[in-house]
Formats: sequence, C-alpha cells, structure tokens
Amino acid sequence: AHPGLDEIDREKVCSIMDPLSLSHNARVHASQNKRLPVQVVLHVVYYDQLTVRCEDHKLSDASITRNQVSADVSLIRENESLRMELDKMKAIVSGLQRGSEPAAAAKTSKRPTFFASVSKTFGKLNPFRHGSKDTSQIEIITCGSIDITKPKKRRFSLS
Repeated sequence: AHPGLDEIDREKVCSIMDPLSLSHNARVHASQNKRLPVQVVLHVVYYDQLTVRCEDHKLSDASITRNQVSADVSLIRENESLRMELDKMKAIVSGLQRGSEPAAAAKTSKRPTFFASVSKTFGKLNPFRHGSKDTSQIEIITCGSIDITKPKKRRFSLS
C-alpha cells in the first residue's frame, strides 16, 4: 500500500503491528501479501496456527462438555423415573398397610380378651354397684323419720 517505503522502514512499521490483534481475515491477507517482510509473514502464520490449534482444543473441549451434558441429562431423566417409581411403590405399600390395619383392628375388637371377660364377670358380682342389690325382698325397718325411698332421677335443665 506504501510503495515509497524502503525495506528498513517497512520492517520498522511491521514490528509495531501485533499479529494477535489482527482478525482472521487480516491474518490471511497478511500471509498472502508479498510486500511484507518475511519475518512478519512468519509471525502472522505462526499466530494463525496457534489460534487454529486453540480453537480445535476449544472445539474438543466443547464436544467433551456437550457429551458430558448429554450424559448428565440422561442421568437426571433416569433419576426422575426412579424417583417416580419409588413414590408409586411407597403409595402401594402405604395403601396395603392401610388396608390391613382395619382388618387387624376388627379382628381384635370382635374377640374379647381374657382380661376383659374376667373383669366383666367380676363387675357383675360387685355388691357395691348401684342397683346391684335386689332390695325388694328385704324387710324395711322404719325408724320414724328416716325416709328410705329411692330419690327421683332428675335432669338438670337450664330452661
């Protein structure tokens, strides 16, 4: 672009140029330019190769990351399906337990235990229970002012 510059001036100007700051298109153009010094062309080509290698590593890292993400997603889906299956199994087990508890409670409540039957029998024989004595056959000895008649059963109503 500057034909009036001699070789030494071109090298000074090109030494200021940073090949890393050039875009890909600018590096391709610089590597094909015959008027640039050979040292600058070599630097441009070298940095271009470095960027291509780094991009390859980034692509391989990206593909590894992509594969890892897909594996993680499949594991997450499998985890969710296992959780759902576990919840179903818990519901089935709790349903079976609920179904068996009333039957077991009904069996125990229908059949009286030994202690309950014995206490019921002794309760019937209790002489101190109200109304357990048959007082109709007992002769009433009246002592003048003592009233032995049973009190009336009354309701306590507020109305």
